[in-house]
Amino acid sequence: MKAFHFRLQTKLDICQRQEQVTREEMHRRVVVRNQVLQELELLENRFQSLEQSIREMNTGQGQFPRIMINRQYIPVLNQQIKISEENLTTAEEAVEEVRMELIERMRETRTLEKLKDKAWHKYLHEMLLEEQKQIDEVAGTAHHRKSL
Repeated sequence: MKAFHFRLQTKLDICQRQEQVTREEMHRRVVVRNQVLQELELLENRFQSLEQSIREMNTGQGQFPRIMINRQYIPVLNQQIKISEENLTTAEEAVEEVRMELIERMRETRTLEKLKDKAWHKYLHEMLLEEQKQIDEVAGTAHHRKSL
């Protein structure tokens, strides 16, 4: 009996490796996106705390220089938030791009695995037929010997 050989095994191995590489790339890009998101949340929290501190300083006397410094920092902080939002958009686009690539890789791998499974079942069926043929030959030979 011959051993099972899937003629597209090399292609399947390559597809599985490409899928794994794409998964790793997806993970890296998600990590980058999460870092950008955390940075954006930090900047927004800093902006809110700055506004709160300006409100609190307005009630006190002699706080005018600190209020002016904080108010001058607001546009800088807004600019950083805007840049961070743009970075987040870029990171999300990168994640979506690699997600689409991963879906395609998974689809290709799954197709090849189904082909391999069908080839395996066909191989098993052929082996069972061959085995049955050999059993029939042995039984026929035994019956022929018995009748002599």
